[in-house]
Amino acid sequence: MTDIKIWNKTKNGYSSLYIAIDTGASITTISKEILYHAGYDISTGSIQKFTTASGIEYVHAIALEKIKLDSFEMDDILVYAHTFPQESFVAGVLGLNVLSKFDVNILFSKGIMELTEIS
Repeated sequence: MTDIKIWNKTKNGYSSLYIAIDTGASITTISKEILYHAGYDISTGSIQKFTTASGIEYVHAIALEKIKLDSFEMDDILVYAHTFPQESFVAGVLGLNVLSKFDVNILFSKGIMELTEIS
C-alpha cells in the first residue's frame, strides 16, 4: 500500500489516502465516501461496467482535479467511485492509468516504492 494525495475541493488542498497498489486494475478506484467528503459529485460521472474479483458491478467514473503521488502531480485523472468493504482497510486501489506513467520499483524489505517518471 502507498500514500497518495487527492485534491480535496472542500478544503482547497490535498488529502492523503491509504490505498493499495493493484497492477491488475486498469483504472484507479477510490471509495465513494472519500470522494464525497472531498467535494466530488459522483452522480455526475458516467456509469461504467466494472469487473471485480467477486463479479460485475457498475460504478461512476469521474475525473479528479489533481492527485499527487510522491513529488509527482497529475491533473484530470479518471477514477472509479466504488464502495469498498469495511474489512478491506483501504480507501481505494491505485491502477495502471496512474502507475503506467512511471517506472516503479517496490522495495518490500524497506517498505518503500520508488517512482521514476516515464518521459
